[in-house]
Amino acid sequence: MTDPTPEPSPDAEGQNAEQIPPAVDPQEVLKAISGIDLDSIDTDIESAFGARMAELDQMLAGLDDLVNKIEQDIQNLDQPKPDGPQ
Repeated sequence: MTDPTPEPSPDAEGQNAEQIPPAVDPQEVLKAISGIDLDSIDTDIESAFGARMAELDQMLAGLDDLVNKIEQDIQNLDQPKPDGPQ
């Protein structure tokens, strides 16, 4: 019996060898393989960062208020007391 699969001609192999594979975006490959979308990750990180920065801003505002109160208390202690009746 003979093998029904024909042998490829040398011309066909030469044509395939000249073809250049298309450029592939690594992010698209990662998304296709793992289902991870880098844009959504970036959005999540920015959202979390923004929330933390808002908390930090509130903490710093509280510290500014505390520093102002302490400075005012120190100024009040440094002022001489009025002389009472002697």
